[in-house]
Amino acid sequence: MLLKNDVKVDGDTLCESLLQDSAELKLVIFEKTFLVKRNAPYITKISLPSCILAGFPTYPSKFESLYTDTKRSIFDWYRNDPVNKPNSWTHVGNGYLYVPSVTDIGRHLKISCEPRNESDSGSKMEIQSKNVVEAGPGECPFDIRHQFTKHKLSDRSFRVISYNILADTYADSDFSKDVLFPYCPQYALDMDYRKQLILKEIIGFNSDIICLQEVDKNIYEYDLLPSLYMLNYDGVFVTKNEVNEGLATFFNQNRFEKLGFERSIMAQNVDLPKFAAIWSKIDNDKIKARFLNRNTTIQVTTLRSKENRSEILVIGNTHLYFKPDADHIRLLQGYYAITYLHDIAKRIQEENPECNVSVIFCGDFNSVPECGIYQLITKNYVSETCEDWKSNAEEVIKNISLTQDLCMSSACGMPEYTNYTPEFSACLDYIFYERDKFEVEQVVPMPSKEELTLHTGLPSVVFPSDHISLCTDLKLKGYNKL
Repeated sequence: MLLKNDVKVDGDTLCESLLQDSAELKLVIFEKTFLVKRNAPYITKISLPSCILAGFPTYPSKFESLYTDTKRSIFDWYRNDPVNKPNSWTHVGNGYLYVPSVTDIGRHLKISCEPRNESDSGSKMEIQSKNVVEAGPGECPFDIRHQFTKHKLSDRSFRVISYNILADTYADSDFSKDVLFPYCPQYALDMDYRKQLILKEIIGFNSDIICLQEVDKNIYEYDLLPSLYMLNYDGVFVTKNEVNEGLATFFNQNRFEKLGFERSIMAQNVDLPKFAAIWSKIDNDKIKARFLNRNTTIQVTTLRSKENRSEILVIGNTHLYFKPDADHIRLLQGYYAITYLHDIAKRIQEENPECNVSVIFCGDFNSVPECGIYQLITKNYVSETCEDWKSNAEEVIKNISLTQDLCMSSACGMPEYTNYTPEFSACLDYIFYERDKFEVEQVVPMPSKEELTLHTGLPSVVFPSDHISLCTDLKLKGYNKL
């Protein structure tokens, strides 16, 4: 028997009309009453990580649901007492993210979730961790750096980080374990371990804009985006063509709204007008083939400030080719990227003439400050005699000079290291900003050489990547449009 508002429903009534308002719909079967709900929140899958560390954020490694607003849903965390009360659970925390304490070590955790949306709630589901909480590595160098970022920024000031987080696809190979990072314990190379450190590091910077490189697609979808979303960030992600890792940019939704997002795989778009003019001058087929064989990508996110509606930021994020004999390829890629970024900024300015449009360009450029890319971006010019053009004897580029029009500087200067391994260490990562539009309020100090070498090199049990994150506070100078 079907009841609506406790009145029996006529058998000729269409289901469609009933389900338009199912708030008081009941189904009675053998004197047992069931509430009928339309599109009720429902969890299809929830699981916990295989590795959980005390002192580091943990969260569902998988959370899949229907008709559910994660922010409205109720999450509760419990730990067991295997010695005194094996079957009892003690409530220890709320929320999607939970940081286990020292007292949780050696115990299993359980998470319970009641899915909710704007108007309804669904059945609770709970899951227990397969493994117990383990002791973490203790204080990490980034914990010390977090002393400079305890407070969030506001008004015309905002915090930016850029970080190559070392994709699992590169850290998990036998070559990485045996040749590149033999000094790093294998458990510390495992992404289940590293992602906890990465997330804690990112969260602790209290940043407004986060540019990441070498982001595994699964890590973005199941770890970074869900966790940061609960802290009110939104994000965009692109893979580098068919490769399973790529670029991610996150932004604080309390402070910015996304106006647009674009990406370009450089090898597939060499007809970009300014770049095409340079490309046509290259007569060495080996160079062109090498450039076209790369999946190097730039992503650009356009953000409007919610506090200062006339301010628009155009955020570029890239990761350039890494081979040692490829300074010439990187220089071409860098020129492509800065030109692409500038073209977008000009278009945004034309579409929003009442606004100030400012550019920030982050990434792993795989290029030291002495190379052409740094000169091109900060000095606006690279001559035809630049040494980069001769970085490969069979691929020499002749009679080409480059110019670009953005007045940019490196917010963090030229740190001695942004990448550190025993075989190679240098400054490869940058946060470039328009120096006529911004002023640098703070650069979060980099780790000391003693910290970098304590475990031989990076990554290590306390450094989750072979790169070091960059973090800076920028302030918009502010210009009044006439």
